[in-house]
Amino acid sequence: MTTTTRRLSRPLLAALLITAPAVAAETLRLDADTAARLALEASARVTAANARRAGAESAVAAADAARLPTVTTAALLSQRSAVPEFSAPLDGPGAPPRVIFPNIETAYDANLALTQPLYAGGAIGAGRAAARHDLEAAVRARDLTTSELRYAARAGYWQAAAAEAALHAAEAQEVRAGRLHEDAQALRAAGMAVDADLLGAAARAAAARVDVVQAAADRDDALAALRSLLGLDPGTTLELGDAGATALPPPPAPLSALVRQALEDRPDLRLADARIASLAARERAVDAGRRPTVGLQALWDLSRPNQRYLPLADAWNDSWSVGLTAAWTVFDGDRVRSSTAAVRAGREAAAADRDELARRARLAVESARLRLQAAFDAVPAADAARAAAESREQASRERYAAGLAPIQEILDAQADLADAELARIRSRATAWIAAATLDRAVGR
Repeated sequence: MTTTTRRLSRPLLAALLITAPAVAAETLRLDADTAARLALEASARVTAANARRAGAESAVAAADAARLPTVTTAALLSQRSAVPEFSAPLDGPGAPPRVIFPNIETAYDANLALTQPLYAGGAIGAGRAAARHDLEAAVRARDLTTSELRYAARAGYWQAAAAEAALHAAEAQEVRAGRLHEDAQALRAAGMAVDADLLGAAARAAAARVDVVQAAADRDDALAALRSLLGLDPGTTLELGDAGATALPPPPAPLSALVRQALEDRPDLRLADARIASLAARERAVDAGRRPTVGLQALWDLSRPNQRYLPLADAWNDSWSVGLTAAWTVFDGDRVRSSTAAVRAGREAAAADRDELARRARLAVESARLRLQAAFDAVPAADAARAAAESREQASRERYAAGLAPIQEILDAQADLADAELARIRSRATAWIAAATLDRAVGR
């Protein structure tokens, strides 16, 4: 080894040793529950839903504040133009006139005012109710978002697990095809096979290699989609705990129980209920505009000059007032009635949409249960098909090695085995995805 080579190799080896733990640290072992948790932690949709919920909570506080008194303070400093003073002989004939309105060019004023609504025709209470229903809607919208993300993470996980298992099956098939090619070469060398047998085995090995490449691409694509959903770095290596697992989800409950649970727990239905209730409260709030309003007002004023003191003097004086205010819109061109009708129409439309949503929810539960049950029914058949195909492939190999069967028989047997292995993998992945779909349809 030259001196230059040693100089280059030592830093390179040191760098590899330093970075080795970092590479190992990028490997993450996943199961479906962990994938769902990471998806919720990484999703910007959850952050947005939390922000909307916080905004709705602030709106509730603002609506509650409408029933509380309002206290305001103000100050004024103004410079005015000079005006002739007005005076009158208030003390009798012969006495000097008294200035009633002096020329005061600089005026000061400070006041403290309080207003308290006493009656608003139900608008305040309706506004508070609407804000609370909006908060409920924000909570249910967040539940809906988390439900969709959990489903996407679980479905993506099982799709990736199925792709991983399919890759392993394709690699095993490539190994079998390679052994067949070697057997064909040995038989050809012994004069027990013809060139067509050798070419058929070579074609099978090449086709198996193509299947491996395609399965690897499908696996990489599924893992990339899963990493993106979970907010992981593209360089993170995922180890799927259920790749190749034979376990199945629990069987579904009776359809009637599932439908009842869906109608009670689905976040989209509860979101629709909250929005309908909010529209009903807003309808009451708008309709309150047809009723009078009554309020309490109080004012303390410190000014120079104070207009309530006569004669006016360039001096500080305070005054106060307390009173009731009442207002009633006698004619508004039917504005309130029309606005109320518009909100009512929106509420009725939302109720009709909710009925349609409930119908689709019942159908979604029934369809998801049927798909899950079909997946359960398909698993034993897929297992039996795989076992039979494996036995057939073994028997065909033995017959071919003994010169009792043509190579086409073993080629067909290996193709059937590959199809049976994929069907077995997909039947289990379909069962888990169907279970996740049923959970989402029910509202779990």
